[in-house]
Amino acid sequence: MTAMTAVGIFWLAAGVLAYTWIGYPALLRALAMLADLAPRSRSKRAARPSLSVIVAAYNEAACIRAKIDSTLAQRDPGGRLEVIVVSDGSTDVTDAIVASHPDPRVRLIRQEPRAGKSPALNRGAVAARGDLLVFTDANALFAPDALARLAAPFADPRVGLVSGQGLYSGLDGDARVVSGGYVRYEAALKRGESALGFLASADGAIYALRRRLYTDLAAAEVNDFLHPIQAALAGFESRFEPDAYTVEPPSHDGGQEFRRHTRIVAQGMHLLRRWLPPLVAARRWRAVWMLLSHRALRWLNAPALAALFAASAWLAPQSIVYAAALAGQAAFYALALAGWLAERAGRGLGRLAIPYYFCLVSAAGVAGFARFVRGRAEAVWAPTGAVAERAA
Repeated sequence: MTAMTAVGIFWLAAGVLAYTWIGYPALLRALAMLADLAPRSRSKRAARPSLSVIVAAYNEAACIRAKIDSTLAQRDPGGRLEVIVVSDGSTDVTDAIVASHPDPRVRLIRQEPRAGKSPALNRGAVAARGDLLVFTDANALFAPDALARLAAPFADPRVGLVSGQGLYSGLDGDARVVSGGYVRYEAALKRGESALGFLASADGAIYALRRRLYTDLAAAEVNDFLHPIQAALAGFESRFEPDAYTVEPPSHDGGQEFRRHTRIVAQGMHLLRRWLPPLVAARRWRAVWMLLSHRALRWLNAPALAALFAASAWLAPQSIVYAAALAGQAAFYALALAGWLAERAGRGLGRLAIPYYFCLVSAAGVAGFARFVRGRAEAVWAPTGAVAERAA
């Protein structure tokens, strides 16, 4: 590798990383401000649609009763409300808990044999009677007025999907460091995207879709990633409502997060390959830009990091600028390694959690891409809480 080539690789990799994590958010913010200046017709009618809350559940006995109760206890949810729990071959007492609930608005659907989350959601959508389908996780408890806030933007007939956000409770120091900063960062991105009418993904813990926009999901298709795409292709906008939120417990295991991110990236790349061409054909350029910037570039973070490190190492003897860049990267990765060692030793990570989880998620992007290339995208899931899942 010549010095000129190394310089080119260094600045290209640095540019990709800077755009992904800084440039894209800044550009979104600027475009969102311009969009806010443009006159927009707003409906003064309060949205009061009927709601069907659909929960795909697998062995959720520990939390399913609390989930149902938090749904039924909603303040002014709008119109009619029903809760549909699709048990995906649960082997614990999930089914018994749901079936014995005294409220007639609660329904149980048994999926047997176990087929995965997407087929379970298909069953729930077919059975639903509401104007809006609300998708959520079994362990994510609704804030008291979450559903009313989620439904309100649908007063605008252009809106096809509204996403809330999932927050985390009971966080220890490690999880708080990762989750708090990431949730704020991701919310800022979604606010910017929402102002432009599209979301690169909904939050799987809480989002709503007009029922007439729902089409059956393939077994390996991720609903919260695909539904904004389908809404855009149907000519509808997606919005973000941060005050519509759920609260769920975090997960603390790095290995579990790595496996989860690997699965998410593999499924996400599969969906991009399938759905980017229709978006291009329909000239949904904003959606294409956001999907590539918010998702694809982030998932392919690791190659840019590796290229930057290799170019820095090659150029370090020639310039103090590249030597400083190499030293900074080496220090960051040393902190990530220290975090990994601390987790293996059962100690708290503290602020080591930031470099550790950043590197873990970046590595999972490579593993997920490799799984995508091999054609593997699992349909069956094992539900658990996750601090970093939405960082993928």
